[in-house]
This record gives sequence, structure tokens and C-alpha cells, in this order.
Amino acid sequence: MKRFSTMQTQGSFPWVARYNEPLQGAPDFSFLLDHKPAGAKGWVRVGADGHYYLGKQRVRFWGVNVSAGACFPEPEDASRMATQIAQAGCNIVRFHHMDAFWANPCLIDYARGNSRHFNAQALARFDELFAQLRARGVYVNLNLLVNRRFYAADGLPAEIDQIGEVKAQHAIGCYYRPLIDLQKEYARQLLTHRNPKTGRTYAEDPAVAMVEINNENGLIQGWLMGYLDSAPKVFQDDLQRQWNEWLQRRYADTDAVRRAWGERREPLGEEMLRNPRFADGLQHWVVEQHGEARLQAEVVPAGMGGAPSIRLRTVQTSLTDWHGQFNQPNLRLQAERLYTLRFAARADRPRTIGLTVMQAREPWAWLGFAQNLALDTQWRTFEFTFVLPRGEENARINFYRLAMEPGAVEFADFSLRPGGTLRVLPDGDALAERRIPIILHSQRSATPTPILRDWLQFLWDTERAYWLEMATYIKRDLGYKGIVFGTIIICSTPHLMAQLDTVDGHAYWMHPEFPGAAWDFNNWFVRNEPMVNSDSATVHRLAQHRVWGKPYTVTEYDHPAPNQYAAEGLPLLAAHGALQDWDGLFPFDYGGSEGEGRIGGFFEQRTHPAKWALMRACAALFLRADVRPAKQLVCAAFPREAEMDALRQVWAWGLPDGRFAGLDGKAATMHRLATALEPAQVPRDALRPDAITIPDRRRVADTGELIWDRTQAGRGYVVVRAKRSKMAIGFIGGRTLDLGDKFSLQVQDAPLGGFCVVALTVLQEKPVWRTLITTVSTAENTGWNLRDLGEGRITLGNQWGSAPTRVAVPTATLTLPYPAARVRVWALGEDGKRARALKPTPVGKDRAAVELSPQHRTLWYEVEARG
Repeated sequence: MKRFSTMQTQGSFPWVARYNEPLQGAPDFSFLLDHKPAGAKGWVRVGADGHYYLGKQRVRFWGVNVSAGACFPEPEDASRMATQIAQAGCNIVRFHHMDAFWANPCLIDYARGNSRHFNAQALARFDELFAQLRARGVYVNLNLLVNRRFYAADGLPAEIDQIGEVKAQHAIGCYYRPLIDLQKEYARQLLTHRNPKTGRTYAEDPAVAMVEINNENGLIQGWLMGYLDSAPKVFQDDLQRQWNEWLQRRYADTDAVRRAWGERREPLGEEMLRNPRFADGLQHWVVEQHGEARLQAEVVPAGMGGAPSIRLRTVQTSLTDWHGQFNQPNLRLQAERLYTLRFAARADRPRTIGLTVMQAREPWAWLGFAQNLALDTQWRTFEFTFVLPRGEENARINFYRLAMEPGAVEFADFSLRPGGTLRVLPDGDALAERRIPIILHSQRSATPTPILRDWLQFLWDTERAYWLEMATYIKRDLGYKGIVFGTIIICSTPHLMAQLDTVDGHAYWMHPEFPGAAWDFNNWFVRNEPMVNSDSATVHRLAQHRVWGKPYTVTEYDHPAPNQYAAEGLPLLAAHGALQDWDGLFPFDYGGSEGEGRIGGFFEQRTHPAKWALMRACAALFLRADVRPAKQLVCAAFPREAEMDALRQVWAWGLPDGRFAGLDGKAATMHRLATALEPAQVPRDALRPDAITIPDRRRVADTGELIWDRTQAGRGYVVVRAKRSKMAIGFIGGRTLDLGDKFSLQVQDAPLGGFCVVALTVLQEKPVWRTLITTVSTAENTGWNLRDLGEGRITLGNQWGSAPTRVAVPTATLTLPYPAARVRVWALGEDGKRARALKPTPVGKDRAAVELSPQHRTLWYEVEARG
């Protein structure tokens, strides 16, 4: 491990977003909030065009998440916090983790030994913050179930206390009646509480624009996560009861189930593997090593009962599961045919490896069978009988996760033959006696397709009932008239979420990874990669979630610290969100008041100057629709039947979306993208995905206002050329860029190999043209201990440094289409006030150059030009 190069000797300077001091002058973007108080124009509703409206006026939301203890500030801090949020241009706040068992304060009074009572002091503090935000025109999104821990003391079975992961509890809460009732109770307590500061309950207050039911969760996702596999028996039994009742409605009797599910027995055919017992050493077998992984293969002559075996020892580990593999390719496998695979395996210490049947060629797709194999020091024979939903002329049986930890794995006695015995039901009248077991996720890859289809349809129907029941309760029983939505696409599906008012998404570029225990703040890393260089960007994935005819929001988004390129995150989100004509964007997360003057965690916005300084420019770009929506819509039909088929191919954090309909997110810089839930819903003037050509390296919006250029490898950049918002994002050092409307930017120098963001936001056009310029490259705490772990991974461990935060900025020249004599320029201080006047340089008779430089020690410049 080596210490990573920092910027503190490269012309950086301190810059802190002050919590206790309201901004003055140009950086105060509270003028964007034109509904004061929030809710004054009535309830937010969904219009016929699938967008949000207040009355007859279209409304977009740009906001920030406020989480956990930050939802309950001291009364004297609530006003400051609301002012700071409003001045950043945020017209909505998403209140998140209010119920978190680890939060302090927390809305739930866990000290009482259960989760059914509110903390009166926390609720009073929340009332004050809500009222302060409301008065400034800031709306609210209330999250109901996020990180609540349920207990037996809540009136639940004692086994609930055995479930350590709250997301597992919440997945069970999608079908288990007592948990659903507890969720309703919480919703009632919160939404019918009367805020003494406003005189209204939260259900009565139009300032509550949105209510979310269950954060990043769903029954199908819970099954894919394996939560139902490990659920205590009382909860599995209840699910089995519901599963059998569903089957009884679908099938006449047990024999009908057997026929539909394809129970069969076929004689075993000829051996398909070559050299299955290693008589010829490793011939026909492949040991794969990628990245840093190194495996040493050894033939053991008498490895298992006197027969040869293969021992694979890890010489060098890699954290990537596919970097160490062992397989036999060139297998011809047919769809819907029965196969039996048998082998023996052991390890020199307990460990889990993976087995899959997959393509032995690009794109290396999974063919429908996979298993996790728990190994120990004793030989164990594994046998699997399976049917593949798809065939392949060049398939392979493949073992992976072989280099993720030290030690050795040994294999022997392989066999792969067509045929075998496939049993699908227990003996007897299993349906009438409700003895048909639930399908565990660990059994997924060995479960025949007809059974899996029924099981997924059952989960889909059960999850649908949960969302509709909760939404109906909130609206009909509690009387709330605003927007209600369930969870995000990828944790649920487009068809399930489109039943409610809004479709939602979350995305993080290079989210922190924890190679040991989850959320171990001593053992983590982020990948220090810029998104402008990537052709697999978050905005590409988010664009595939949108459903035509429904509002689309992104309620969590971030480029987490200490990624040194974090400044790119909000501008790329805002520009693409506006081009796509999305309805709400919510960076995550505001942060607390603790640790003033330093970046305190991965996701903090307010304390991270490279994020917070750009917040207002991005708010203006999105809320004002400065970047016009793309002219052309690319739309793909994704009917329910296609969604159900896709569910058999997905993983827990990648449930179906538009990618399964052929929608390529890479077109998000060019055109609007959406999926339609039925073919008849595709607009007549929309293009099909296969009707467009997506350039590989340089993409231009059909409005001409957005350009993403990756022509030079490792030097990608994005340009926004809208009339009132102009930006240059990425590796623009050494470039001269046309920003449109006779504005140009020349960047002479920038840190990180020329990386920076320059944003020009017009505040006023007449009678005086007035703009705020924001410029930043990167930010860090004083003395943080940034270390390079290799393979693009960096970490701080628990050494995040101290205040103040420091920033680095580029050296650049912005040329304006105004005579220098009519232009005035000021470098602004942290407080937004004009710190010093700067003299523009004449460029001919009718243009002026503004020098942006580290020597001015600012992120903000104010410019005025008189006509």
C-alpha cells in the first residue's frame, strides 16, 4: 500500500460551506423557489402527460436527502439548515432513515424496548424543521420504511429477533400480515400527527409532496437476496401457506401441478466431458487467471480414493470473483433437455465457491444453472439434475471465486450426462395438504423453468398486493392527496411500480465497497475513476428505468468521497435529467452539523465543496429546464409477459427494466428514453431502439445542447451549451471549448491530469446580464490519509483528516460576447459576498476575457454585463 498523491501542495486553498452563516449575493439561489410557503398552490399531482403539476403549471423537483439524526436538528439549527438548503436552490427535501435503529436522534423511541412509539422530542424537532422548510418554499418527501428494526416486543413472533438484517425483516414485511399492519400503524402515527407549527397534519399538508412506502426493497428482491432462505420457520411457513393457496387457485389438483411442472425421468446418456477424471492431467480443462489473481494447478495422482484429482492453490488473491476460474469449455448443451452433473470437491479450509453453466464465448452469459458450493476439508460428492432454459453450442461448466482468499480447492470424479431423474413434488396429495414447499433462492438454478415461472408469478402477485394495499391505506384511509410511490426500479419492476404514482431510481458512481464486514469503516475502498471516461455510466442505467406516461424521479444519487472526480456527479445528473425530461432529482446526502468544515463521510453534499458549490448551478439548470428536453423519444415496449420472463435472468440489485426491451442507455446523451408497458402505449412518433445509431466515442443531443466526447482515451469531457446554463465537465485541461452563443472556454491547467468543472449560470438577462461562474477540480480534508490499494482502489480507512476542507481549481479563461468596458467581475468569498473586483481583458472590440485562477482563491465569480 502506498500513500496517494494529494493536492495540498498544488495551489489548493481552504474553502468551507458555513453552516451558521447564510449566503449573501449571487450564490443565493432561493429565487428558484417560487411557491412560498410550499403547498400554497395546492397538491402536487400527475398530469395527463405523465409529469408533475401544481394546478396547471408543470413543476420539477431538485432536492437533497436529509437522513437519520440530521432530520431532527436542535431548534436553533432548524432555521439555519432550512435557509442553507433553500439558498442552494433545493425546492424539496427527502427525509430518509427517520426510523433507523442506529440513528441518534431517531423518530422511533427504541429505548422503550420496541419500535411502536415515537420519540416526542425528535418529533417536535422534526415539526420545527418541516415548518422552516415549508415557509421557504421547500417541499418534502417522507420515507416510511427505511431502517426500522422490528422486535418480538412489537407483538411479533420471537423469531423476528433472530433476523439481524433489517432489509430481511422488511422483505418478510411484504407478505407477513402482522408486519404489514405495523407499517400501517407507523404511517398513521406520522401522517395523522398534527404539526403545531403549521396547524395541519402531514396527511393534510400539500407541502408533503411525496410519500415513499419502502426504501430499496421488495418481495422479489428479498427472495433474490436469499433472505427468505434464511428466514425462521414461522415466516417460511406463512409464505408456504400463501404459495399453496395461490397454487390451489391456479391448478385443479396435485396431478395437474405435476404435469404442468414437467416431472420426468430419463435414462442417463453418454459421458459429455473429456478427461473427466484427469487421467490425462489438465487436458481439455482450463485454469483462468485475470487481474492480480494467480492460481497454481497440480495433478494429485491419488487425490480421492486413489483416483487423480486437481488441486488449485491461490498464490495471489483478487477481490474480483471471476479473476480465478476453472472450467471445461466446448460443450454443446440443448435448451429444455435434462442433464445430470456430478463431481467431488473439498478445500483446505471452509469456504464457498461458485459453479455456473455459461457461455464459453462473449458475452459469457449465464445459461440458467448456478450454485454456491460450501466446501470444507472432507471430500463431498455433489450431484445436480437440471434443465437449461436456453441452449449453447459452446458452453462450459465453470467454477469461480477460486482466488478470492488464500488456500487450495480440489476437484475429482467429474461426470456430465444427459438424462436423470427430476422430481418436482413430494409424494401424496401435496397440493390439497398444502405441502408444496416454497422455492428457496439457493434452489433457483436447479429449479425447472415451469416451476420457476409459477414461483416468480406468485411472488409478483404477492408483492403487487402489498404495494397496492399500502398505497390505498395512505390515500383512502389516511386521506393523503399527494404522490405515493413504492420503491426503486431494480429493487422492484416497472410493471409493479407503475401501478403507483411515480417510478423511481437510485444510482451511485463507484459506491464504497467493503471487502470484509459490511459497512466496516476501517476496511473499505472506492474506485477512483471518473465517469466522463466510462461508457457504462449511471445516467445510462437510470434512463433505462423510465416508464412512459409516469413521472420519473431519481431520489438518491452521488459520486461518493474520496473519489477525486466527484465534482462531475451533479452536473452530469442535472444535464441528463433535463435532457431526458425527468421530474425530480435528489442528491444524497445533505449531512449533519457535526464536524463543521470537513467532509465527514462518503455521501455528504453540504460539507464537500466540489459538490455543494455546484449544487445551485445544477438546480437552476434542471428546475428551469435550461437544457431543453430532447426532441426525439426512443421507446421500447416491455409487456408484462416479457417482464416475467426477464425475472428468471436477474440478480437482486438488477431487476428488469428497459434493457430487457432493447433500450440502450448509451443513447441518453442524444434522445429521450423510455419503456412502454404495452405495445399500444408506444407513441406513434417514437423511434424503436434498433432505429438509431449510437456513436461509439462522441454523442451529441438532438437539441445540440449536450455533448459527451470520449474521442481521446482517458480524456473524456461533457459540454453543456444551453442559453442560460453552460458547463464544461471532465478532462478539459489544454482544450478550448465552444460553449455556444459566442461564449468560449480555454483551460490552461487543471489538477488530476486536466480534470475540472466550469459552470456558467445566468441569473438575470435584462436589463443587466448577470451570471454566477462556478469552477472546481477536487476537494479534500486537511491531512486526510489517502492510500492507493492498486487496481484503481483508494481508501482513507478511518483517517479522514480535519477541518478545513481544501479545494483545487483550474486556471482558465472564459470569453464573453460583451465589450470589456461593459463587464464587471468579482471573485466571491465563502459567504457569497464580493471579495475583490477583477478586471476583464478586452478581446477585440466586442468581447471580454475573464481569468479564472487559483490565485483568486475562490470557487465562485460574479459577472455583470450591461447591454
